[in-house]
Amino acid sequence: MPLCAEPWNEVVPGLWQGGHDVRSQSSAACVVGDEFDLVVSLATREGYGPAEGVEHVVLRLADAALDAGAAERVIVLADQVAAAVDDGRRVLVRCSGGLNRSGLVVAAALVRSGRTPDEAMALVRAARGPWALTNPGFVTHLRTLGSDA
Repeated sequence: MPLCAEPWNEVVPGLWQGGHDVRSQSSAACVVGDEFDLVVSLATREGYGPAEGVEHVVLRLADAALDAGAAERVIVLADQVAAAVDDGRRVLVRCSGGLNRSGLVVAAALVRSGRTPDEAMALVRAARGPWALTNPGFVTHLRTLGSDA
């Protein structure tokens, strides 16, 4: 799976998706400072930020099948992300490559905000590229959310 060119991309106003790995050769390319009000990290690395004082939520999530507990944690996090964006905050959701795990949470937040699962996935892919949300289990899970939103 190829890496994205950018460390993060805006999916909808106020909501960015990204990762820790990009094609850039700069070791600082994915370091988050204070450009966001809330950073959600589904994978973390020492020295990648965010800056002190920025709200940082860490939820380790595997790029694998979702069990019931992980699925519930994703919904809780998606609601938190959606509420922050609705409040006008700048939010970054990130994982390692910035494609699947972050895409799952961003798309779930978009569904919780009223978009259909297919609209949400299309927005994520438009922002991060065709390799975003290629985990079939995540896609299946997102499609179940349409009736819950």
